[in-house]
Amino acid sequence: MTVKLKIRDLRIAHPDKPSQRFMGDLLGMTESNYRKLETNKLDGVKLHHLDILIKFFNCDDANKIIEIVKD
Repeated sequence: MTVKLKIRDLRIAHPDKPSQRFMGDLLGMTESNYRKLETNKLDGVKLHHLDILIKFFNCDDANKIIEIVKD
C-alpha cells in the first residue's frame, strides 16, 4: 500500500487559490519542500503538518487529504 496526499486538488479548488509559497509558509517549510509534499515525492509527512492542512482546508476527516492506494 502507498499513502498519497491529495493536497494539490484541495489547494487548486480552495476559494482563495493559495500559492505553493503561501502553503509552504503556512507549514513552516520552503516552497520547494511543499512542492515535493504536494507531488508525493517526500518520504514522510509530520502529523503537525497534517493537522495544519486539515484545519486550513476545513476537512471533517483525514480521508479528504490522505488517499491509500493498493500497489
